[in-house]
Amino acid sequence: MHKIYLSLLLVSFAYAQSVSFDKILETTIKNSKDLQAQKLNIDSSKLDIENIDSVSYGKLSLSEEISRTNHAGYVFNYKLSSREATFKDFGFSQQSEGLYVQPTDLNYPEDRNNFNTKLTYDIPLFTGFKLSNQKDILKLQEKANTIKYNLDVKELEFEVLKAYNSAVVAKDFVKALEKAKESVLFMKNGAIAFHKEGLVTKIDVNEAKVYESNINSQLLEAKNNFQLALAYLGFLSSDDSITDVENLENIYFKFPNEKELYKQALENRDELKMQNIQVNASKKNIDIAKATYYPSVFSRLEYGYNDDTLTLSQDKDYYMAMIGITLTLFDNTRSIEKQKSQIEYKKANLNEEKLKDAIKLELKKAMLNLGTKEKILEEKIEAKNLAFDILEQAKLQYKNQLISMTTLLQQEANYRKNEALLIEARYEKSLALASLNLVLGKNINEEKN
Repeated sequence: MHKIYLSLLLVSFAYAQSVSFDKILETTIKNSKDLQAQKLNIDSSKLDIENIDSVSYGKLSLSEEISRTNHAGYVFNYKLSSREATFKDFGFSQQSEGLYVQPTDLNYPEDRNNFNTKLTYDIPLFTGFKLSNQKDILKLQEKANTIKYNLDVKELEFEVLKAYNSAVVAKDFVKALEKAKESVLFMKNGAIAFHKEGLVTKIDVNEAKVYESNINSQLLEAKNNFQLALAYLGFLSSDDSITDVENLENIYFKFPNEKELYKQALENRDELKMQNIQVNASKKNIDIAKATYYPSVFSRLEYGYNDDTLTLSQDKDYYMAMIGITLTLFDNTRSIEKQKSQIEYKKANLNEEKLKDAIKLELKKAMLNLGTKEKILEEKIEAKNLAFDILEQAKLQYKNQLISMTTLLQQEANYRKNEALLIEARYEKSLALASLNLVLGKNINEEKN
């Protein structure tokens, strides 16, 4: 009796520090490396949009070009650029030698250093709406990354629920086997007492001992499975301190007709939202392909200094303002790229319709699965209750020596089997509910709240 009390005390202590599903879910979402990485993807897409804005603002650059040469053209140009050229540099000192003379001063100048310090500003004025369309696509990409984050959260919620309920089921198996151990111990002690009084044979005692050993083996395995389930919960949540769980987590919500549920799924499913973004992005790509048919207009502003030494003298400064226009007159690849973009747009629309059909099928399967699991659970509840009644009758019959120990243990095993099937049926129903919720594109806490 003291051993039984001690065993119950240890079990109670082992399950004392239970963690709720909501707490584990909150911790998992907070610590998820995958969700953190997806948030970084969102931040990256925002920077891509800023990058396009930066391109439209233009680019301001400061540069210093230093050179030394005796190249006649470069030296003459450097002198002109620094406003130092003289008639002598043109070769006028040899003008009296005739028109066909090759002036030494012009063709064989002395080596010269040149320092060109300049500030330039380049800006695209018109790109055929290419930049604006690219920005729209990047905004769609940012939206897609945000939706992907929401989808990842929902899928992670489902995985946490499945893992949590697996741990609860593993714990229930441990509890059931501990009760079975107590029950078999009682049977074994009863058989020993009957054997001492000569009411049963030694076989009854040994059968009870064999069954007790099998129960002990199953209990060890069940405890190991429980620890493995807790370890997986710890992995998901990045929390190794989890030592126990509470009850099965079930999602309950109203079930309108299938048509209404399908409407909800189309409104909520993140995959469909992402595919719709793909459709819009494909349409924008067609506009980008059309941009090559427009002229490109750009401008360059330059202000600088040019001399044979580093200087900021206003006597050596210069400026340049330029506007350029480029128009492609013929390039057959433009038409090909446009046609390819149009094909991708059509494909995106087809994939969207295909996804809608797939969601309808998923919903149908999820509803059928839930209905089946609910009916199975009802059957398992009834089966367990009947098995319990039969076991209690068998115990009474064995006490009155109407059946053998073998028959009694068979009924005990049958009851434990039905108990295990009931535990499993409750778990399967919880997953069916969660699966339907996921098909509808809802968060778990959305229905709970």
